[in-house]
Amino acid sequence: MKIALLSDVHDRTDNLLAALCLAEEHGCARLLYLGDIVELSTFSLLVEEWTYPLDVVFGNNEIDRRSFFRKAEALPHVTHHGDEASVHIEQRLIYFSHYPWAAMKAAESGRYDAVFYGHTHARHRQLIAHTLLVNPGEVGGVRLSASFAIYDTDDNSVEFIHL
Repeated sequence: MKIALLSDVHDRTDNLLAALCLAEEHGCARLLYLGDIVELSTFSLLVEEWTYPLDVVFGNNEIDRRSFFRKAEALPHVTHHGDEASVHIEQRLIYFSHYPWAAMKAAESGRYDAVFYGHTHARHRQLIAHTLLVNPGEVGGVRLSASFAIYDTDDNSVEFIHL
């Protein structure tokens, strides 16, 4: 299964829509959102436009967390995990959080096939023992060029997609 990994949109809805379109064109059947979407209106756009399963964690810029939870609870294809998540998808155990320090701790634990994070805005791919550690970069293009990633559960690999 191909899974889109998006982070750090920072309300750049034009880039968000472009990333969602590309993710669908690449055959992604699920999306993990790694935090810092920022405003509820941008989250609303995400959950309306992406109709496949969507798993979300908070970043450090979502202020009205209660509204995000309420929005997610009303939609059967959206699961909001709070600050971090550990999920089984296909045959893989995956951890994701917005924060690199939490991701590094999870990757070093050896429990996970793949660990994903955001926050730094910088694309990163590293193998720690058997665990793939990835930051997909920032969709927003605020600090660096806009990008996201596609994770493939079949071979535990990742591809970066530039917007």
